[in-house]
Amino acid sequence: MTAIEVERIERFIIPVVSFILLFLPIFYFLLFKGFELFVFLFFFAFPIVLIFLKLPKIWCYFVTLSFAVFLIYRGKDDQVDVLEIAFALLVIPGLIYFFIHKLFVEKKQIIQNYGDLFILLFFIFLPFNGLIAFLNDVDIFRWVREISILILLLFYFPLREYIKSEKELGILLLCALIAVFSSIGYLIYHYRETTLVTASYAYELVFGLGAKVKINHTVFTAAYFTSIILFVTRKNLLLRVIVFLTAFASLVALIVTVSRTFWIVVLLGTIVLFIYYGWKERLRILFFYFVIAISTLGVIYWTFGSNYKLVTRLIEYRFLTSTQGKKDKSVMGRLAEYPVVLRGIAENPLWGNGFAKKIRFRDPIFVRTSTSHNIHNGFTSMLFRAGIPLALFYISFFIYYFFKSFRLILATKRHYLQPYVLSGFIILIILFVSQFTNQQFLFRDFNFSAFIAIAMIEFVNRNYKRILS
Repeated sequence: MTAIEVERIERFIIPVVSFILLFLPIFYFLLFKGFELFVFLFFFAFPIVLIFLKLPKIWCYFVTLSFAVFLIYRGKDDQVDVLEIAFALLVIPGLIYFFIHKLFVEKKQIIQNYGDLFILLFFIFLPFNGLIAFLNDVDIFRWVREISILILLLFYFPLREYIKSEKELGILLLCALIAVFSSIGYLIYHYRETTLVTASYAYELVFGLGAKVKINHTVFTAAYFTSIILFVTRKNLLLRVIVFLTAFASLVALIVTVSRTFWIVVLLGTIVLFIYYGWKERLRILFFYFVIAISTLGVIYWTFGSNYKLVTRLIEYRFLTSTQGKKDKSVMGRLAEYPVVLRGIAENPLWGNGFAKKIRFRDPIFVRTSTSHNIHNGFTSMLFRAGIPLALFYISFFIYYFFKSFRLILATKRHYLQPYVLSGFIILIILFVSQFTNQQFLFRDFNFSAFIAIAMIEFVNRNYKRILS
């Protein structure tokens, strides 16, 4: 038997064995939990799995497209639902197989920069946090659920590996666009058909029923800015029409979410772009906003009909409460959390309290003791859950790509690749700012936006280096 034949056998056996070893514990878990249907569906989907193994690029597109469902469907907060399990089985085993295949079959180096090193160190030490969570009486399934959301960030590794040409990046962004439009459509439909039908006052929309549709802000904002950048820099008419519709739909969705944080982000980001670009692009931006403003008002009136005045009162109410400072009820509630969270960080600075750990604080709005998984600041939440060392690895990952994208923006000025890295840079700014008002790193839309942004930054980095060489 020749060395070439041995190598071919190894290339076949190692993936198959690793695939079997990977899914055996998953089968056991599914059978133990009574999900026999998933075992059947797995064998039914086995040919599709083989296609993904043979054509991993198709898997990348399919996962991105699947966010159309994952961003929309929200199960009960205290239960792991069927779709979450299905999505986890689509993504997580694929990621594990990707890393095993690259390391032991292709024998390629995965770590290409400090950002890779920081995030991989975070995930290497993350299982020890499960022990901390167990010792702090955290429900282990709740812990796994939070960790599975974090793992989505690693999807940028296969995207960097398999998305190489601008055409392939365009297909990836098209899949992301479909996911965004699906989320926008569901949001507006849900708001119009359920919330506005039962809510009579703006107060109910803000603190009651309306809170249920306050999701996917990061995705809408990211899609909005990416669309603006492509609109002012691309000459293709069809592309301009598509990105205009995307920006318009994203803006309507952002208004409906009544999220003041992201309204401010949109305003500040638009001012930054207006200053950054020359007069030619500025005129396009002004035209862009003039048409969008008129279209947005018209669609809101057409969508909400007789509830148009109620929606406008809600928007006005949200803007006015932004000026109240510490008197604003949302701010009061978040300020009440901070002493509890900071005390938890001080008590366990090195290893944290475990992901999915609840906090108990005195709610000043309802005047009662509240228990919550949610901490309304992503930075303190990460420190509270993971401890200082792991939190620094995680945050350093984003800081690295923030400065890397900034350097690429300067290097690619007036280059056809620049809109992609500029979009990634602005998305990273959105991710940073949004962490100050909620633990965004545990949200699906945050990680979806993050791996798309980093994939664009890495695409520009790789292709720009290739052009220079």
